[in-house]
Amino acid sequence: MTSFHKASSLNASLGGTKLKNNLAYVSSGIPSLDFIIGSGLSAGSVFLVEEDLLGSYSRVLTKYFLAEGVVCKHDLFIASADENPENIVKELPQPCTVSNEKTNRDSSGEMKIAWRYEGLGQVESSFGSNTNFGHHFDLSKHIDEDTVCNCNITYCHLLQDEEKVSGFKNNLYHTLLTNIKKALSKGEYTNSSKNKNILRLSIQALGSPIWMTMDYDDTHSGYGQDLIKFMYCLRMLVRDTNAVAFVTVPSHLFDDEHLIKRILYSVDNAVRIESFAGSSKETNPVYNEYHGLFYITKLSALYTLVPFVPPSLDLAFKLRRKKFVIEKLHLPPELQESSEREQDDITAVPKTCGGFKKKDIDF
Repeated sequence: MTSFHKASSLNASLGGTKLKNNLAYVSSGIPSLDFIIGSGLSAGSVFLVEEDLLGSYSRVLTKYFLAEGVVCKHDLFIASADENPENIVKELPQPCTVSNEKTNRDSSGEMKIAWRYEGLGQVESSFGSNTNFGHHFDLSKHIDEDTVCNCNITYCHLLQDEEKVSGFKNNLYHTLLTNIKKALSKGEYTNSSKNKNILRLSIQALGSPIWMTMDYDDTHSGYGQDLIKFMYCLRMLVRDTNAVAFVTVPSHLFDDEHLIKRILYSVDNAVRIESFAGSSKETNPVYNEYHGLFYITKLSALYTLVPFVPPSLDLAFKLRRKKFVIEKLHLPPELQESSEREQDDITAVPKTCGGFKKKDIDF
């Protein structure tokens, strides 16, 4: 018990965190995402997001992750080879307050749930709506520029050059690892430091076509080796630190179908986004309430013998005007009206005393 209290006191002073299994957790900025992966992102872990085809929804997740860091005054490290990282923080969502309304009212002349259903658990489609961990954000409003400038943000714009390095065929991986190691060497992201803080590492579109060099052969075997080696090195750097890595990869561009499976071995948690934009599901009436499907591809049990079990694996997401929500996938009971169905809905007058015909009974 003495070691437990000692370790807990080391992480208790970290702002924007909570303790679970004696490990500090930070919010991803999306309450529903924190709920389905088990209370958020743990310190010293790597979180992987497999991007959608256009990369628009994965970019929204990245903005939520960074906006939560700005509100909690965490240090940020933003890296990208596809665009200038300074452009990513220009439209971070602004925090807002959400009021929780009671669905069940008292019996003073107002609606109340039937007594036979009072003992049943409430069916919750949207996750994390009643949580007090993290913040709620409004996508229609952006954090002002002065607030972002006052944060400790390190930008890493990766540019291709002809310099050869040992260990990687593409020098971008080596450059990124060097910058991450330099950021972690400040000493503020260890439990032994007095002025400790959380470092949020955001790497956008890792493994995109710009990460390929002309030195690779037609099979891109060197490309896959570099990517896998980088992910393992990243996990070693952030382990036992107060840093959280949020990495997005365009897995739909990988030629080798086994590449993403090997990458999953080097991360702690991973999810995949499937967008309906441009696909046949976009016009399918089954999915007319959603913008895409959300898959949980890996969950790790950290500092515990009992792994977290998600409430459901059939998940979908909506991108509303003000927020991004992950919900249970509910299918409509009736997809289309048929001529037989219309006849069944018509109340027929019985011709005999025996009652109605079979077609007049609606099951």
